[in-house]
Amino acid sequence: MTDKKITSKTAISTDEEQSLLNFPERFPIKIFGLDNDDYRSSVKKIIDNHVEKDDVLKWQENSSSKGNYLAITVTIMAQSQAQLDAIYMDLTSNPLVKMAL
Repeated sequence: MTDKKITSKTAISTDEEQSLLNFPERFPIKIFGLDNDDYRSSVKKIIDNHVEKDDVLKWQENSSSKGNYLAITVTIMAQSQAQLDAIYMDLTSNPLVKMAL
């Protein structure tokens, strides 16, 4: 029996092999929350923490019919499944974000 050393590079390779996406990949992220500046800036900060400026391809905002909620769709050039997982973890743990798809 041989011992296989697991490194962070091995873990990333394994994650990449399990993904259905071919990276880099154009990927839209839809985020919902109350329509206010704190929500908007909080989403921007999370995206900026995980995505290089040149990889943010599009930022679109749509208000609900009554103006209470705001849907933000950010299209990025995703570099890895790990990057997407980290973005979704940060978005869904933020109390200002109601939902992220």
